Formats: sequence, structure tokens, C-alpha cells
Amino acid sequence: MKLAVILPGAVSSGAEKEIENLLSPGTELVVLGAAGGLLAVAGDIDLKGPEAAMLAMQAEQDGCDAVVLDGMCDFGLAIVRGAVDIPVVGAATATYSLVCQLVRRFGVVSINADMNPMFLRAIRECGCEQRMTSMRSLERSLRLTREGAEIPYTPEDWEAELITAARPQVLEENAQCIVIACASIFGLLPDGARERMQEALGVIVVDPQPIALRTAEMLAALQLSHSKIEYPKIDAGSFDHFRKSQS
Repeated sequence: MKLAVILPGAVSSGAEKEIENLLSPGTELVVLGAAGGLLAVAGDIDLKGPEAAMLAMQAEQDGCDAVVLDGMCDFGLAIVRGAVDIPVVGAATATYSLVCQLVRRFGVVSINADMNPMFLRAIRECGCEQRMTSMRSLERSLRLTREGAEIPYTPEDWEAELITAARPQVLEENAQCIVIACASIFGLLPDGARERMQEALGVIVVDPQPIALRTAEMLAALQLSHSKIEYPKIDAGSFDHFRKSQS
């Protein structure tokens, strides 16, 4: 099986190795970056769609069996699904769909308040907004640049801040699970962070990235993909003007 993972920005050093460690034995990995523009505020998200779709089309031509959009905003999900026949998994959709099988109520911690509208859009698209207790944002935001990410905390301080933000969701709002709106969050924290967070909070804490990857593997193995009624096939020529603008 061959899996393509598309990031909402440049592919940082070490990203491929981190993702590779989460895959099933025998799964081949290709990591691609939708690096045009930035992803700093909610309005940026739709600009990622055409580039992500073109990357997915190339991945399909290169023999990939599924595509993962590695972001908790499901950037360009509808466009990418319309561009290819292989299954396309959004990290947000995969994560929240699984969470709704595990608990009745969940809380979300955002790593950038400016991106909350697109995080919320993804939750609404999953049809589970009513099961979210709240979305709380960290005081200092993670920001993506053309070179990578600007992380405002040390890994240890970031872990502590996430626990601080999530604790009221558990104690005051009765959240039974915590989701952090960052698909690669646990690759940025110290080893064992998820287990320590679960112990400190007393509830389930999920890691979105392996959920998205394993969902894509499952769909490919089951030979299931998105409906062409819901996501009609887009003519590849529709992307020609985007290709010309990048050349």
C-alpha cells in the first residue's frame, strides 16, 4: 500500500520520518507540501485547495492508494476529493468521527485563535458540533510560515499549557475527551505527552495524526472511497490556470 500525506505548508525536516513511524508495516509513504501562501488565519484555508488537489492528482498517477490531508481544518477536502478517485481522508473528519464513537461530549483546544473559524467549520461538516463542549485557545499561537512553524513554547511548556487550557473543559463542562486542533501536535511534544495529559485530566486525549493515517489505510484496504454523487469528478483541465500561475 502506498499513502500520500499532504501538509498545509512546507515539509519540515524530520516530518516524513515522524509520519512513517505511525504507519502499518509495509505501507509506503510520500509526504507532499501545499506550500503556496500561508495558513495563518481562517480565510487562508480555501486558497490551499487547488494546490492540494494538484498534488493529490500527481500522487494518484504515481500509484498512491489514498491521500491524507494532514490538518485539523481539512483544507481543500471537497476539491481534493473531486480531483481524484482514491480515498481522501481529512484529519479532522477522521478524528471527530472516531471521537463520536468513543464519547458523548468532547472539548477542543485550539493552537491558534485566528484559525478557529476553519477548525469549527470542519467540526460542523462532521455533524458533531452539538457534542463539543467548547473550543478554547492558547494564549500564544502557533503560526505557520513559508519556512515552517513558529512555536511559541518549549515542548514541556506547551504540554503544560495544553493541560491548563483543557482542565476547565473537563471539570466545568464535563468533556469526556480532549482533541487538540493540530494534526501533528504529539510529534511536537515530549515523548509520552498524550499519556501524561490523560493522567492529569482523567479523560481520553486523542492523537489526530495516527487516526487519519490508519483511516486512510483502512479505506484503501477495504477498497472504499468517497461518493462521486457527493463529490463529482472535476475535469483535470480545470486546474490548468493554477499550474500556469505556479510555473
